[in-house]
Amino acid sequence: METTNNKLKFLLIPLIFIFAVIFLLSLSVGDINTPLKTVFKVLTGNGDALSRSVIIQIRLPRFLAAAAVGSMLAIAGLIMQTIFRNPLVDPYFLGISSAAELGISVAIMLGVSSTLFGISIMSIIAFSFSVILIFGIVKIARLKNFLESKIAIVLLGIAISYMLSAVNNFLIFYKKDIFIKSTFWALKGFNTANISEFLFAVPFLVAGLIYILFNAKKMNIYLSSDLTAHSLGINLSKFVPLMLAVSALIAAASVMIAGSISFIGLFTPHIGRLIAGEERKKLTIVTLLLGATLLPAFDLISRTVLPSQEIPINIITALIGAPFFIYLFFRSKNAQH
Repeated sequence: METTNNKLKFLLIPLIFIFAVIFLLSLSVGDINTPLKTVFKVLTGNGDALSRSVIIQIRLPRFLAAAAVGSMLAIAGLIMQTIFRNPLVDPYFLGISSAAELGISVAIMLGVSSTLFGISIMSIIAFSFSVILIFGIVKIARLKNFLESKIAIVLLGIAISYMLSAVNNFLIFYKKDIFIKSTFWALKGFNTANISEFLFAVPFLVAGLIYILFNAKKMNIYLSSDLTAHSLGINLSKFVPLMLAVSALIAAASVMIAGSISFIGLFTPHIGRLIAGEERKKLTIVTLLLGATLLPAFDLISRTVLPSQEIPINIITALIGAPFFIYLFFRSKNAQH
């Protein structure tokens, strides 16, 4: 056990170092590059007014929002993959993003454009639609025993995604300008990120982290089989719907802040497993740190790879994430043989 803990500590050290490097680069690099010396001055309360404005008001909130959303998607993905014992499940599996996009279309149709405590009311409506969906699915899951409802939840998630997409497409057909506005929202990333959105995300991230750490032992047992979990006293009719609710709420909050971001919640837990193994407490810590590092790194690439232009972060996550995920897939297949 001590050897394993020491190994984890040695693995965390380079991860923390990489996180720190991405943090400094995110504050330093942009349309106007800021020397690291100036970044340190600003972070210690000094520096000129322009540098303080750029770093504190624009780049720092953007980094914090990206780190929070990356962590949230990574944790939500880990929980969903645990629930279904399937490494190909992502945080949007139950139609969270479809519900949010429908909420945005409804908000656009109603002409909503104001903010509340620095957060767009459109985004709040999107979050509300996702939450309604979550509690609907959890309610259905509670109506059946777990062995039946796990299959039902998979089918339900697929059916709801198609249904919500159909309703959303009808609204787009009915009112053409919804398409452009909703597409921009879905791909918004972090170019409008502010400290209010970060503060909104923190409670969901902390709650999800605490939940996993307190239930890590149960999750490890649950991974074995339903029979093993039952025999060791885990009430699956309560445990699984609660896991669903926690994961979906975290994912819904992330969609509210940055729109739907692909692949982070899918492949980050895979990388975590390569580093930390399957034990949930260690895997959670590594996965959270990876999410907080990878998404800000992708965001940094999205806003610097082309001069004076910003590429939607979904393009970056897909271009980098998809090939890496394919590599992980074939690596796991080779390992099995």
